Amino acid sequence: MEVSVVEYHKKDKRIYSQIEGHCHSVYEIYYFISGDAEIMVEGKIYPLTPHTLFLIAPGVMHGIQVNSRADYVRDVLYISPDHLLPERRHLLTGIMPTHKKKPTRELLYEHTEDFHLDDFFYRIYQLKDQPQDVQDMLAPIFNEALLAQIHLLGRVLKPATFINQMPDKMIEIINYVNGHLTENLSLDNIASHFFISKNNLNANFKKFLGNTAMDYVRYKRIILAKQAMDAGESAMSAALQSGFTDYSSFYRAYVKYEGTSPRTTMSASERS
Repeated sequence: MEVSVVEYHKKDKRIYSQIEGHCHSVYEIYYFISGDAEIMVEGKIYPLTPHTLFLIAPGVMHGIQVNSRADYVRDVLYISPDHLLPERRHLLTGIMPTHKKKPTRELLYEHTEDFHLDDFFYRIYQLKDQPQDVQDMLAPIFNEALLAQIHLLGRVLKPATFINQMPDKMIEIINYVNGHLTENLSLDNIASHFFISKNNLNANFKKFLGNTAMDYVRYKRIILAKQAMDAGESAMSAALQSGFTDYSSFYRAYVKYEGTSPRTTMSASERS
């Protein structure tokens, strides 16, 4: 079984004044420890305070803005249901409560220090020094322990509220784009559909999401394709299902956003 990826007490002193939006094909569990930063999720902003826990589902665009050179420290776990034993996968998928009309794709909890989440991240991080067979055996158990603690946390604390800084028109555009990702979306037809200039459309995407409109579309399509590949689809089939019109454009976008080829990703998945 593939071991989940954890970054423990990752420290940075750089300033990220421009949020660069990105998304993953797996869940991200992000624990903010210290620094002067705020987080963006699909155009919504939240200033981070120490001991803030952030949970985000696959395919959600998000990014961090770091405002000073104060030590920016966080723990992060990237994990999919496949990283857990089958009978425990609901521990991960269940942390994002859903509603029939409006599923929750992200949650943020403040003042979580009483739950000692850092101890759980540290135990997962320690596994990297163990033989592979020990990692394979213990990683699901340690991941389950963290997720179980998060479930207990969610029964005590109420989620914090993000500040929606996007105009209503941009929210409408984002919802439209996300609802038509597998269809023929271009900068021209998005702009014409909403009677907005292409330059204005891109400027708003960059301001609120850290990407141009078509970068946003391609990024989201790559995530859809990765999920299809993880489910056993070929790279070509995954590309076409995700809205790409040909393999070459899919390949170029995949290498740009993932830093590797689809074949390399699929080979690594098959070996795990």
